[in-house]
Amino acid sequence: MPEISTSNLMPEKHKLRHRLEFIIFNSLKSWGKGVSKKRLQQGAILLDFLLYHVLRICRNIVSINLELAFPELSEKEREKIARANYRWFARFCMDVLHMDAWQGCTAKVTHFHNLHVLDEALTENNGVLLVSGHFGNWEIIPSALAELGYPVSMYVGRQTNPLTNELQNNARANFGVKTIDKGKRATLHMGRALSANKIIAMLIDQNDNKSDLFVNFFNKLASSSKGTAAFHLLRKSPIILITCAYVEDKFEIALNRISFELNGEQEKDIQHISQNITTELEKIIRQYPEQYFWMHKRWRARPPKDSETIY
Repeated sequence: MPEISTSNLMPEKHKLRHRLEFIIFNSLKSWGKGVSKKRLQQGAILLDFLLYHVLRICRNIVSINLELAFPELSEKEREKIARANYRWFARFCMDVLHMDAWQGCTAKVTHFHNLHVLDEALTENNGVLLVSGHFGNWEIIPSALAELGYPVSMYVGRQTNPLTNELQNNARANFGVKTIDKGKRATLHMGRALSANKIIAMLIDQNDNKSDLFVNFFNKLASSSKGTAAFHLLRKSPIILITCAYVEDKFEIALNRISFELNGEQEKDIQHISQNITTELEKIIRQYPEQYFWMHKRWRARPPKDSETIY
């Protein structure tokens, strides 16, 4: 990995808080790149303890989400998932810090299932909309694909800290992954990438307060962006769900092309496509419920006629 010039990333105009966050994150990534597997595991154990027992971050949110998602389970069973959820998240955080060490060798730690689905979709020459959720290790997916030679761009939201945002984008670029930041020109850049038969990777499972689209997620309506479905209707680009689960010491990456029948009514088609994506993602989460990001307020936005306050 080429050295990153701190002076280029930290002009004087940036806030002191941003500069401190950058220094800490960059230092942790440097540590993570060179650390042994044993030290990485020890770091995950320590982080898990801090998040769950000391800081108690988002424990109430996780509890509420699991109760909504799995009402059929006992409180003890949900507590078991919640506890495992923090262990998963700590491991994921350590792996993000360790990512640079996998540059050039992601094939050694990943195992793909149904990769032919992506190859077949690319023969249609309309690009591919590769969707995923905050599940397992979503960060390694585009990097592993890029190292196999696939032309991948990642559609991402800008972090509030521009310094760490650029640091992360540079790290992705070292694997061959381009980034498209959310913003006014994002649609243009995504359209060009799809026209060039490239892959756009994006996460589609977060609460969207600006959207009036709601999908059924674990039998509870959740707000969803219309972007993926709208791009499909406009570009005819295939939609593929890709997920990466932790299975022992391997990253098991699975692909599944989303199928749907359209009736020509745009709003209904958008609803149908978005629901099918969400349903398939939910099936994967149910297999590994401890590996989903339950710390997020997924059901925060409510439909217009629903006055319920969940969080």
